[in-house]
Amino acid sequence: MKLTTPVGIKPLERRFTYKDNILFIGSCFAEEMGRRCMDRYFDAMVNPFGVLFNPCSISDCLRLLDGYGTNSGQYGFIPEDVIETSEGFCSFHHHGSFCRRTAEEFLENANSELAGSSEFYNRKGWLVITLGTAFVYTDRKSGMIVSNCHKLPADRFERSMLDADRVYEAFSQYVAGCPERQWIFTVSPVRHLADGLHANQLSKATLLIGIQRLVERFSNVHYFPAYEIMLDELRDYRFYAEDMMHPSKQAADYIFDRFMDYLLADSDRPLLREAEKVYGMMQHRILNPGTPQAAQFEYQRKIALDALMAKIR
Repeated sequence: MKLTTPVGIKPLERRFTYKDNILFIGSCFAEEMGRRCMDRYFDAMVNPFGVLFNPCSISDCLRLLDGYGTNSGQYGFIPEDVIETSEGFCSFHHHGSFCRRTAEEFLENANSELAGSSEFYNRKGWLVITLGTAFVYTDRKSGMIVSNCHKLPADRFERSMLDADRVYEAFSQYVAGCPERQWIFTVSPVRHLADGLHANQLSKATLLIGIQRLVERFSNVHYFPAYEIMLDELRDYRFYAEDMMHPSKQAADYIFDRFMDYLLADSDRPLLREAEKVYGMMQHRILNPGTPQAAQFEYQRKIALDALMAKIR
């Protein structure tokens, strides 16, 4: 008896190992997958501009990462990029988590993050992009599609939905310009319900069509069906968080396991199991600090961590 609809996923022929670096960019689901990779000691980085939802803002992030410190003239964020919000100073390139008390503090932090993440990006490892929505907000003053409206007055922005061609065009130049990099695209399983279920489905379908065109055009672009796993294999509200939009922790853990099956080389699966054991040890809260038993446990987990790091670095 079948009680679910399995999503068939064939592992990639070329898969990553612990020697590869992995950059995650996109929606909060990218953060979910990226954080789990970091917890397992992969060489990973997540969302250097904060959570990004739409293809144009993610593409803009790639432009800045790709051009930083080159002859393109892009050397970081400047005072003209700064906006004042109710929560501090930020920019339309960034998520609200980048807000700071002063413009100077924001620029210092944003440019520091840009420098480090650009170096990571230009190592040309694996890039995992999770698209959340095809809806975008354009700042009427500058004409810029913003990453976040930062709770500014609604009449400052014009809302529209991208078409599949625009989704394709947002990434095609970067993929074509870096054939040695492996690109993994996903569509976030998080439902955007503010506009209703129908608009959410139209948005997700647009993203899927745009990604499919990239997959068909470029041999180094691949699609991981997180969205389909959530809708079909996990078709039950018990797999959603209380808001009925985000996957529950159990669902995210399950999708991550499928993600590893799809992308991790067989040779490194023992390392993954070892890394998960070490992570569990590191998360263990010592209830009796200062005792010989606590000191012994501290020693054991340090030895385990050092042994793991010697194998993967």
